[in-house]
Amino acid sequence: MELTDALAAVGLVLLALGGGTFWSFSTGVMPGLGRTDDPTFVASMRAINRAVVNPLFLLPIFLPPVFLVWAGLLALDSARGWLLATGGVVFFLGAVVVTVAGNVPLNNALDGSTTSAATTRAAFERRWNALNGVRSVASVVAIAVAVWALLV
Repeated sequence: MELTDALAAVGLVLLALGGGTFWSFSTGVMPGLGRTDDPTFVASMRAINRAVVNPLFLLPIFLPPVFLVWAGLLALDSARGWLLATGGVVFFLGAVVVTVAGNVPLNNALDGSTTSAATTRAAFERRWNALNGVRSVASVVAIAVAVWALLV
């Protein structure tokens, strides 16, 4: 196995883990929390946001673009290289940048909010879900492109 293959494989596994996290939040976690009352929603999201600050959660979110772009750069003379790099860039822009610029500031605002649970939730839930939807779609696209790269 050459270095490009190893980097692509690690990148794709991490990408699937990170993308699966966003997808799970979009399809299960947030709809479930959406059925709770305001204090339960706010307390649950605060607990989740604190719990996810750990390497097992963060590495599959932040490392896939590194591995995929690195693999792509090693094979830029081929369609495979361009596809790997593209998958990495799509995930970086659609998941990493959205997370850092959108979801994390909302998480921090939720954590520091001193308003009522209803007001806190209203300022958070719809925007956070929309941003997570972007991360979910970007993840699916990035995974599809990375898999395509491995098939060419």
